[in-house]
Amino acid sequence: VLAEAFMYRHHPQTKIAQEWVRNGRLGDIKLVRAAFNFRFGTRDNIRLVPEWGGGCLWDVGVYPLSLAQAIMGETPQSVLGSQWIGDTGVDEFFTAQMQYSGGRMAQIASAFCSPFYTTAEIIGTDGRLTMNRPFVGHDNADRRLLFHPAEGEPQEISVPEMELYLGEVEDMHAAILDGQPNYLSLIETRNHVKTVLALYESAQTGQVVTL
Repeated sequence: VLAEAFMYRHHPQTKIAQEWVRNGRLGDIKLVRAAFNFRFGTRDNIRLVPEWGGGCLWDVGVYPLSLAQAIMGETPQSVLGSQWIGDTGVDEFFTAQMQYSGGRMAQIASAFCSPFYTTAEIIGTDGRLTMNRPFVGHDNADRRLLFHPAEGEPQEISVPEMELYLGEVEDMHAAILDGQPNYLSLIETRNHVKTVLALYESAQTGQVVTL
């Protein structure tokens, strides 16, 4: 059994957000914005070694990228990436803009060189939905969803408490012992890799890359 380890995708916070999108509560989705940034305490981490696949996009940028793919339900049609290469030789700051069908867009950011910060926002024609701390579980912080309607006051959406990694463990348990399909398909995983490679190509060439 092979599955990509995006624990946040199994959490109720993410699943409720996806349900709101599917049910049209936000109207037509126009934009997803998300970020995952943090700063290393030391410079000898393996994620800062080019030969070992280092770089912030591969490490933490894939979290906001995968959320955008899940919300949009497809790979982007084209991407534009920009990166800052530190003295380590890997990307320590990466931003990306991704164009999807129907004029929809996603903007993501990741970093190894800024204070810890995670956020996600889904914007539609009838409102926007914000997710606090969507990609981490080490701090035991409450996860919330806040709906900002086109008219009226923001509304907090109840999110059931759940340990961030529990859903991932249960999904693997069901796949191994019960033969159930994984919640994240290998098609999604291949599309994540395809998009990351296109973003690196764009960042290196300075050109928009079509997928």
